[in-house]
Amino acid sequence: MTSRPDPSADTAVLGYDPTARTWVTGPAATTTSFAAVPAIEGELLADEAARRAVATDLGNITVQAPGAVLRPRSAEDVAAMVRFCREHGITVSTRGQAHTTLGQGLTDGLLIEARSLNRIHSLGPDTAEVDAGVHWKDLVLAGFDHSPRLTPPAVTGYTSLTVGGTLSVGGLGGLVGALRTGLQVDHVRELEVVTGTGDIERCSPHHRRDLFEAVLGGLGQCGIITKAVLDLVPARRHARTYVLEHTDNAAFFRDLRVVIEHPGIDHVYAELYAPGAEPTHKCYATVFHDGPTPPDDATVLAGLTAEPAVEDTGYLDYVFSIDRLVDGMRDTVGWDGLLKPWYDVWLTGSVVEEYIAELHPTLTARDIGPFGISLIYPQRRSTLTRPLPRLPEPDGSDWVFVLDINTVAETPGADPEFVEEMLERNTRLFADARDRYGAVLYPIGSVPFTEQDWRAHYGDQWETFRDAKKRYDPDSVLTPGPGIFRNG
Repeated sequence: MTSRPDPSADTAVLGYDPTARTWVTGPAATTTSFAAVPAIEGELLADEAARRAVATDLGNITVQAPGAVLRPRSAEDVAAMVRFCREHGITVSTRGQAHTTLGQGLTDGLLIEARSLNRIHSLGPDTAEVDAGVHWKDLVLAGFDHSPRLTPPAVTGYTSLTVGGTLSVGGLGGLVGALRTGLQVDHVRELEVVTGTGDIERCSPHHRRDLFEAVLGGLGQCGIITKAVLDLVPARRHARTYVLEHTDNAAFFRDLRVVIEHPGIDHVYAELYAPGAEPTHKCYATVFHDGPTPPDDATVLAGLTAEPAVEDTGYLDYVFSIDRLVDGMRDTVGWDGLLKPWYDVWLTGSVVEEYIAELHPTLTARDIGPFGISLIYPQRRSTLTRPLPRLPEPDGSDWVFVLDINTVAETPGADPEFVEEMLERNTRLFADARDRYGAVLYPIGSVPFTEQDWRAHYGDQWETFRDAKKRYDPDSVLTPGPGIFRNG
């Protein structure tokens, strides 16, 4: 389909009225003076239903309907529309699964639905070339079906997210990776990017490196990822997970520090529950193997104080466990309509135990909610190879941790009092964590930031990032939601 079909089909005609600064559809588009929208292969929609369907994100806190929605079939579609929007002063944002929680990917201009770019172009033996709208779940399945079996070295906890979306924020190895692999952005060999000038560029560590490093973890400020070449590694058939439960913060961290340093353990993450729960801390340490003989438990568990439960699953069952949980809540509790004012920060290994010891007693059941969760993800700093996302300043520890308080409301629908309370909580928690513990925002959550906050966030990287913005998006067309470059 094109944006300029047969003029006799009046309801399909779409244009842009530069005087009224509105998108024009239907018969009005044939009579109103408007700038012609370029011909594209995909769909350009301005009807109420299409616009309202993408007017909020996972958080359901910020609502902003775009003027039009693009469902591209190619990078050329994206580039043509970015050039058009730049010419007419229209902002552009890109939407994967919209897994931010404070409107970071929203715009009143053009919203690009990347999910229509969903082709796996090639696979193996150690790389995959995929469109930005491919879900990690689909890549995991394709890799596991390959001979030999393959997998991305870092896989998000919720695998129904798009490649382009997680690469734009950093991409934690939620259930695969982290201890020895780095973030998902550390396993990108090459990108195809549409810049804010509407140019299609290939970039890598060896070609247009400044663009490559500004886009990975760059929150969509300098370019729109349309394709990526990603690392693949051998996939194991089975997963054995050791579940350690604690009610004492110090004991929990003693065991956590043992398992993250254990050479035989492949992945670790942890959960926190409100005080009074049983347990209050739970650690998951996983070993991947091909069987038939499972890992030697005595060797894996050496040095631990807690007696773990042992869970054996297939690799795919393990990788898709969060997807099953979310899909279940989507069916039973209206997950997509629940408010989610999340709090997400990076902390260094030198302060994380002290910070959580101080924070945890203050948490209530309302702070997490019946369908929320608080998570801890350890990440070895020495495996990180990209300048973004921004991390806390080094302080002697090779470990950094992401702490999530993934607050979820109890019932669907608007609740301004709850939102105000939780945004105030997030602002207060972050200011304290930043000032006293050197914390840095992981910017998928709900912490309102001013441009000055962003300058402080990027620190000595601010000038480099701003220069890349001026070079590749000189008119500040791309991704206005975070408000990083409000004043250019």
